[in-house]
Amino acid sequence: MQFSVKPIGLIRSTYREKDQAPHQGRFSKEIAEIEVFPEFEDGLKDIETCTHLIVLYWLDRAKRDVLIATPPHDARVHGVFATRSPHRPNPIGFAVVELLERKGRILKVKGLDALNGTPVVDIKPYSSAIDSVSDARIGWFEEANPESKLRRLLLKAKEFHGHICPFVAIGVRMSVLAMEKLGIDGDKMASIGEDVLAIVECNNCLTDGVQVATGCTLGNNSLIYLDVGKNALTLVRREDWKGVRVYVDAESMRKHFGKEALELFEKVIVRREGSVKDARRLSEIWEEIGWKILEIPEEEFKVEFMQVEPIERAPIFKNVRCAKCGELVMATRVKDNLCLKCAGSYYAVVGRGIVKFENGMKEVV
Repeated sequence: MQFSVKPIGLIRSTYREKDQAPHQGRFSKEIAEIEVFPEFEDGLKDIETCTHLIVLYWLDRAKRDVLIATPPHDARVHGVFATRSPHRPNPIGFAVVELLERKGRILKVKGLDALNGTPVVDIKPYSSAIDSVSDARIGWFEEANPESKLRRLLLKAKEFHGHICPFVAIGVRMSVLAMEKLGIDGDKMASIGEDVLAIVECNNCLTDGVQVATGCTLGNNSLIYLDVGKNALTLVRREDWKGVRVYVDAESMRKHFGKEALELFEKVIVRREGSVKDARRLSEIWEEIGWKILEIPEEEFKVEFMQVEPIERAPIFKNVRCAKCGELVMATRVKDNLCLKCAGSYYAVVGRGIVKFENGMKEVV
């Protein structure tokens, strides 16, 4: 069988030597350009509608006679097909990049680890719905690098939460800590279901980190919200009601933030006065701090083992029809044959916690 691969373009990057390039393009902040050759320009139609791209490139300076590799983060040897080593029989590089701008045949991207002048083999649109596998793991890598599990969970939390910030990272960090203390395998949480409960004491970004890391959510009836306004998580096993509570002091966390981040947070989030540029800068700094939060020592958390009073499993209620709007409603949410909305009074969780609404969406202060 004979076949050939024809380059469709070249990569222009700041990396000139192998030791300058990062091990993974995903963590590169450098801006690179992909120059597509004129004869392939028609293939770029509508590419500007894509936020992220899969770029395949030919590692023209790599070795092609390597089948065994020793990765930089592990002293053990592995088969090259179980690694991302650039040295392999067919040295094809792979990266998911963010498309920042298209100017004719030039694509400006972020997230490439390729050396300057690297030939491009192909470009495809990346889809989080198709290409992302949230529970995918590299077993040997996580064994050698326990922190990689935290990074994987934080990336997953980023997709769920919309961005990385210090407190979504804290939620991930304290969840993994709690699971370790209880001897729970986090990778099996999805099959545990309601057998493990997560009890959170706030409704801020931390809670999203908890939901992603533990798999305990409001919808699967394994997340309980206590409206007490503390950055705390209690993880408990139903089999014996033994739990562990992890608390973090927000004031002590401030030392990890830095002056610029705190000033921008006050301006953009607290006072709602920041410009678009301010918001973007805060987002950049917030993500940098989020990654660092994963590395904070256990000593910065308050960890307590406790016996939790049993909490009932989610019951199934009968539905009844509201006499006014005609919609079905749980029997426990009916007053005088009316659903609570028609009856005019009910409770809701909003930014400040649990509040009461009356006459539609009018908040009772």
